[in-house]
Amino acid sequence: MKGGDLIERDRTAICNIISEMLDGPVWKIPKRVNAAYTRLEQYVEGERARAIGWAHADACITLDRGDDPRSSNVPEMLTRAQVDLAT
Repeated sequence: MKGGDLIERDRTAICNIISEMLDGPVWKIPKRVNAAYTRLEQYVEGERARAIGWAHADACITLDRGDDPRSSNVPEMLTRAQVDLAT
């Protein structure tokens, strides 16, 4: 999987939240907007937690191999993260 798959997963989640917000009677829109904001915040928070967890695990693996995580090649690390987090 590539980074595009991860972006597509995010896009799908966001579109689903927005679609649910827009569906239904007009007079319930304010309530649905608040619910959509909450769901979007929860989605972003969850994705941040996954990314931080991945970065921590990657640093631990690097240390276990006897390497210094501070010398990691960031573009390569980003590519590995995109592959791992896209699943």
